[in-house]
Parts: sequence; C-alpha cells; structure tokens
Amino acid sequence: MTSSLTTTTVDAADGTALALHSVGTGPDVVVVHGAMQSGRSQRDLAVLLADRFRVHLLDRRGRGASGPLPVPPTQDLAVADLRAVLDATGADRVVGISSGALIAARAALEDERITRLVLFEPPLPVDGSMRLDLADELVAAVARGDLARAAAIGMKVAEMGPPWMFGLPLPVLALASRAMLRSPERRRMVEALPEDFAVVAANADRADDLAAIRASTLLVDGTATRPYLRLAVATLAATIPGATHVELPGQWHSATQNSDEYGHPELVAPVLASFLTQGAGART
Repeated sequence: MTSSLTTTTVDAADGTALALHSVGTGPDVVVVHGAMQSGRSQRDLAVLLADRFRVHLLDRRGRGASGPLPVPPTQDLAVADLRAVLDATGADRVVGISSGALIAARAALEDERITRLVLFEPPLPVDGSMRLDLADELVAAVARGDLARAAAIGMKVAEMGPPWMFGLPLPVLALASRAMLRSPERRRMVEALPEDFAVVAANADRADDLAAIRASTLLVDGTATRPYLRLAVATLAATIPGATHVELPGQWHSATQNSDEYGHPELVAPVLASFLTQGAGART
C-alpha cells in the first residue's frame, strides 16, 4: 500500500473540527468507522478503492484527529456530523462500518443526497440480541476513568474475540484490557464507547424505521461473524426495499480493517467497488 492519505478538516455545525483522511480520484465516497476504530482503520481499503473513487475516511468525534465528544453523546449529533462531511465533499456514496453503519443508515433516512449506501455488519439489536443492560455501567466506568472496565464491557457486549474470551467475568476481562490501554489512541477510542452504545441503543428493535431508506443499499457481512450481527443484516436485508445482501465466506467483523489489524480489505474492496460504481440515483 503506497498511496498516501491527505488529512483535512471539516467544521461541524457547532464548529468542532472533523478530520478527513482522503485518497484517490473519482466519485466521492465517505467511510464512517465503527467502535474502537478511527478513520485510518480502513486505510488499506481506501487505497484499494483509490483508482476508482475519491475516498474520505472520517474520524468520528473523540477519535483520531477530530475534536472531542460532548457529554452525553447522541446519535443525532453523529448524523449531523456526517451531513457536514457530505456538504464539504459533495459525496453521494456512503460506507458505514459497524456502529458507523447505523449512523450512515440514519443519515440516509434524512438526506436524499445519499444515493448509494453500504452497511457492513450494523450492530442493530433485534429481540434482545445484544446486552444493552450494561450500557449504563459502561458510561459510568468511562466517567470515573476506569477505562479497563469500560473496554471489558464493550468486549462482552460486542462479543469480540473467541467465545471463551468474551465469556470471562468482567474483572478478568478488565485485567486483560490493561495492556491495550497503554496506547493513547486506544484510550481515546474507549472513552468514545458511550457514543457507540448510544447509537446502538437508539436503534434497538427499530429496523422497521429503515424501510424508508430510498438509497440503493448493499448489506455486507461475513459468514464467520457473530450471530447477532448476522441476524441484524438478515433483518435489514428483508426490510430495506431492494437491498442487496453479500456474504463474505469465512470473514468476521474485522474484515474491513487494515491488513495488520486482522482485516482482509482485499476481499471487501471488489464487492464495494462493484456496487459503488453502478449508476447513482435514488430509486422510485
């Protein structure tokens, strides 16, 4: 991967600086990352798409080079930030990753400029498929600076890693999380987890809302990912009119990430490129 990203900033409605890392030429595409990521977590994917698109990797508030999150964070603010980025770039194509997919979907409900929408494994709770009862405890842990416990709660709710790992008691998971928190970037990502939880909670059992999306929509998941994510994708594939569903054999939730972060962007990029290259325009 030799192409370099150029970093610029966009002013959100309240003046907060939102960082964009951009590469390539062609139609503009905005990528909205998920929890425990920053925009650069999809750097390799952006470079693979750069020969066909101008790809903009957004650092959501509280991550990367963007300004801080307010307390409490809200989904509405995250959606407004994405709209500010669309204003600045002129993009009509959006790729949402994990919790970023929920933000992208909500933006598409409000903004008909989004004509092509990719949702990768959105953590949409369906009939109690996620442990939202731990949300208040995570927010409290972040507020008192106990980031190890907050990270452990995030791992348990998201079911990241092998089942034996996220099945461990919270104190044991917290102890295992301390090494990760030596990185200032990782600490900042954990501090931002309340926003991811707020976004997930705001969409719990609300798949039917997304039936009003008019953008051409692609849903992507890996066949090896967690069951609750597979359920969310299958539910949305049956809900969003005309949506296309693509499964990545053997892949799981890290597939879009950089190669050195256990991702397989070389498998994701062709699927996205094929969909995003198709003619724009909202369906009637």
